[in-house]
Amino acid sequence: MLLNFIKGSRIVGKIRRISFLTPDIVIVVAVGGTVMAGQSDSHTLVVIKQNTNWSVTAFQNLRAQFIGRPEEAQALTNELTQLL
Repeated sequence: MLLNFIKGSRIVGKIRRISFLTPDIVIVVAVGGTVMAGQSDSHTLVVIKQNTNWSVTAFQNLRAQFIGRPEEAQALTNELTQLL
């Protein structure tokens, strides 16, 4: 059953905002989704720089819910579909 759900689907993402708290600590806000499944998510990451390498130290993933706002859900789906 899982193979039928994911067959032909594509996962895409887009960074919405990058905020530097310090030169070595960044908060990244992004959106992403599984386009064929019509599911969208909101991601928040905390990224730190150690020496010359950047790494994600915290990640939060929330299902994007547009209760009562179907036009916003469709707008996000359209935006993510353009990334394919």
